[in-house]
Formats: sequence, C-alpha cells, structure tokens
Amino acid sequence: MEKTMKTIFTLAIAIALSSASLFSQTILLEEDFEAATFPAGWTQTSNATDGGYLLGTNTSLQSQWWSIADHGNIIATNDDECDCDKTVDYLITPPLDLTSVTSVVLQFQSYFDGGSLSGGTEEATIEYSLNGGATWNLLQTIVGTDDGAWDAETISLNSLAGNANVLLAFHYFDDNNWLFGWGIDDVLVFQLEDTDLALSSLTVNTTVDVLNPNTVAGIVSNTGLNAIQSFDVSWTIGGTVYTTNFNSLSIPSLGTYNFSHPDLLTFAATGLGNLEVVISNVNGLGPDFNQNNDSMSMEIEAVEYATFGNRDYIYYHASSAPPNCPLVLVCHGYGGSAQEIMDYSEFNALAEEFGFAVCYPQGTEDGSNTTFFNVGYDFQNNQTVDDVAFVVDLIASLQASNSLSSQDVFCTGMSNGGDFSYMLACQASETFKGVAPIAGMIMQDIMDSCNPVNEVSILEIHGTQDNVTPFQGDPNNNDGWGAYPSIPNTIDFFTNLFGLTALNSSTFPDIDPTDNSTVDSDKYIQFASCTQVWLYTVNGGGHDWPGAWGNMDISASREAWLFFEQLCGSSVGIEEYSSSSKDRELIRIVDILGRETKLKNGEVLFYQYSDGSVEKKVVVN
Repeated sequence: MEKTMKTIFTLAIAIALSSASLFSQTILLEEDFEAATFPAGWTQTSNATDGGYLLGTNTSLQSQWWSIADHGNIIATNDDECDCDKTVDYLITPPLDLTSVTSVVLQFQSYFDGGSLSGGTEEATIEYSLNGGATWNLLQTIVGTDDGAWDAETISLNSLAGNANVLLAFHYFDDNNWLFGWGIDDVLVFQLEDTDLALSSLTVNTTVDVLNPNTVAGIVSNTGLNAIQSFDVSWTIGGTVYTTNFNSLSIPSLGTYNFSHPDLLTFAATGLGNLEVVISNVNGLGPDFNQNNDSMSMEIEAVEYATFGNRDYIYYHASSAPPNCPLVLVCHGYGGSAQEIMDYSEFNALAEEFGFAVCYPQGTEDGSNTTFFNVGYDFQNNQTVDDVAFVVDLIASLQASNSLSSQDVFCTGMSNGGDFSYMLACQASETFKGVAPIAGMIMQDIMDSCNPVNEVSILEIHGTQDNVTPFQGDPNNNDGWGAYPSIPNTIDFFTNLFGLTALNSSTFPDIDPTDNSTVDSDKYIQFASCTQVWLYTVNGGGHDWPGAWGNMDISASREAWLFFEQLCGSSVGIEEYSSSSKDRELIRIVDILGRETKLKNGEVLFYQYSDGSVEKKVVVN
C-alpha cells in the first residue's frame, strides 16, 4: 500500500566538476559547503518554517518524494519535506568586488528538477543586487533536468564587471505550492584565462541494462577566453581505453558542446563498474590551462531487465558475490515498481558490499491499472494472479541459470511488498529462510490459514504513526483493504507459532534527532532451531522505508540484510567468535532444548549475544 502522490525520482551517483586549485586563475569566491556550519559571509532570507537552505548530505536533506543524488556535503532547500512558504528562499553570497575584472564567471553544481504539481511549478533563478539586497534583478533562470543527476551550471557575470559590493543570490520559488527543492554545491566565481575546456557533465545512466550497449555522452564547457576547435575524449571502465577526436568545431567562450562517443559501453555480466572519462589535446595543443576540470568518474550498475513467462523482473548479481551466494527478493509497494524500489532501497550497493544477488519482481496491474502483489485485499477479491507461484518458479529459474544458494533465499518489501513477504512466510516456507516486511502487515485470512512446512524467520520494521498500514491494525476492515491484526499481535502470533521464548530488547541510538522518531528493538529467538522473530518499532515513524525517507537512525535495507545474514544454519550466518565481534555482549548460553545452562564439555550449546546474533559451539577441553 504505497502512496504515489508524487513521482519518486531515480537516485543517481553524483558527478561533480572539480573545484580544486585552478592554477593561476583568479578565484574571487570558492565554497564547497563541507563545513558543518553556515559558511562565513554568506546569508539567506526565507519565510519557510524549516529555516530555508540547510546544510547536510543528500540522505539528511532529501525526503520521500524528492530524492537527491549523492554529492558529499551540500546545501539545499526542500519544499517537499515541509510544504511551507518557500517563495523567498534566497541563498546570498558574500559581497564581490568586480571593479577590476573584465571576464568573470559563476560556476556551480545544481540539483533541480523544475517539477510541477497541482497547477504549481517550481523555479530556480540566479539574481544579483547592487544595493545590499534591497532589490534583486534576474541574471539567469535555471532549467530543471529531472534526470536524477547533478548538473554543472556556468553563468557569465561580465554584465556586472566594474561594480563593487555585488551580491549574488540563488532564489528558489515554490509557486505557493507543495513542490520539491533545489540543491547547490561547489560554487566558484573566477576570471577566465586563455584556453580552458571543462568536462562539465556526463549524460550516462548510472544503472544500465546489461543486455544493451550504452552510449558515453556528455557536455563540455568552454571556460576560457579562446574558441575551441577540437579536443579528444577517452573513456575506460577498467580495461581498454577508447579515444576519439572531435574537430571542425567553434565553441565560443562560455559556450557548450554536447558530445557522444562512437565506442559503445557494454557489460558481459551484471555488476559494478567504474567509468572514467577524460578530455585532452584541446585545440591540438595537448593539456589546456586547467587540467583539474578535464576528467570525471562515475560508478555504473549493470543490471538485467528480463522477463519470466509474461512477467518482468530486474536481476542484479553482485561482482563481489562468491559461488553459491544468497538471493534476496525485494518487492515494491502498491502502485510502485521494481525500478523504484531498486533505486530507493539501494540493495544493489548492499549486494556488492556483502556478496549476494538481488531480484526485484514486478507486480501485475489490477482493475484500476495499479501495480500490486496479490495478497487478497478486500477490493481485489476478483483477482486470480498467483504471485506466490510466480516468485517460487522465478527463483528456481534464477538458481538454475546462476550460481545461487538453494537454501539462502530471503524476501523483503515495502507496504504491499511487505504484506506479500508475510504471505510467502506462510505459503512458501520451503523456499524462503527469512522475510523482512517494511511497513507491512499480514491479512487476517492468511494468518488464520498459516501453517508453514518450515519455520521462516521474520523481521518487521514499522512506524507507530503509519497512516496507511496502522500499527494498531484494522481488525474490522474500516479502511477497505481487508481485516488485519495489529503489528504486536502479528509478532505474538509468530512467536507462539514457532515457540519463541527468549527476548532481547534494546533501543537504537538516536543518530538523527531531526527525524522526530526513535527505534526500539525486540528480538525473539528459538535456540533449538535458530528461528527468530524481530520487531523494530519506529516510535513516531510513518509509512516509511527508514534510511531512504522518514526515520534516519537506521537503514531498513541494511537491517534487513544483517538480519538475513546472521540467521542460524545459513552459509552467511553463524561464525566463530572473532575480534570483529568484540563489541557485543554475551547474554546467555542455552542447550539444544532452549534451557539456560553453563559451559558443558562436548555438548552443543548456543551463545546468544546483545546484537541478536547466535553462535553454535561445542566446547572441547
């Protein structure tokens, strides 16, 4: 049950134009917003209740419907988060003395979509004041790109040359509506010098289809005084270097040129690659004036967009995955898509970090053309699609064609995808070892008939203020989805079903007090079979995927994987105690029947630790 009031923008890897030392170029202003405090000399004006422009990283400044690509520390104003008055959000530079310059440029990195909603359209402009900010004049309007990537902006300030005490402002205007925002980074004001060509952006998708060739393209900007007639572009992704020459050009000062490299980028398999692009041999003279802006690099994920039967799915097999690696299914919410949840969950990055494979199945459409996984919602009682059979058969197909474990198969999902995870725990227990519903619930009729062949471990992450899937449940079907129990009653059902008695409760550190929520942890464990049922209660949390939006104290994706990883009997689970585990505390030792005991020579014992992990040991003296 996933809200779709706004489009979730694709998360992309940030591509930044270097603001390193520009040799002998005269720099009048340089700010990268890396400090934790508002930069000295800068000011702002705002009517917004959140304070206007805020400093932070993409994860701390973005929101559910306005994602920001990673770009280190940035400054941004976010209308989506507060839906407040952002008509006069002005970020203002220190005064600039342009009395002795002739050719001067403003250059910065911009993250702006130019989005519209409910009749309103957001605007971003560069304005200037010559009277201390009493009045502002338009210098240039920024065009939104809505491509999930940062863009390099280069703006001539020649019309302001000869003036002292020049103020420049980044003005965001929300059209008195609920819109998105504007991110800014790496601001430079500098004089132009001789011949200088900058690689200002790459228009290469950060996620590509492994089955299709991809074009390496981008934009170069003439940030020098002399016209550019020719230059070379080279790219590599860790092997062969492909070089081509662009000539017979006439790029004027501050002009741009869109290039497209003739050699196509291809991948032999899914995984992660690092693309490096370099411009050189400008005007046939070798290096240009400033070599610091001649190169860019970006990580590219190659995924497989494929079909099984008549159903779509996305598959990512991490480059770091060992043979016989685990498989995790990640299921989108009601009205969502495989692409969206791949983007915001960032499970591909986790797969690379820990060495496993991920599959994102695509739901079908119901009578209202809304995507879903069929768990038997009350308003969908005429739907007959068997999603359980679909994913079980899909997993078998993936295991047959890839080096995947036959035992270590897991599922997580958002909202409707979380509801489906519960259904799989009950009806496909021979396939799945563990599930991690995020903001999910179990339909009452699925619970009533739940009689799994195998015990499936469960982690639920749920907000107490969830207004789509209430924490208190909906046993009388007031909302029309169908009857379902509260989250505590759901946890009680599975702990009783599996005979879990040991409980370890704790609270996560409140890393981000600004998210107005905290996270409690309750972990139930059955030592004889190592089955576990965990509940992470997000106090004050909504219908969120923590770490992507909402609560920022935990990452739902990472917590789901760490839960799967430590499950007993898994090839990625129990390990012998090592120095990497020394921060945890031993809570108790139990025997194979779950009885607390002391060390016994030659007997199988289970060691339970404060982080929820369990070790199986046989002590031999």
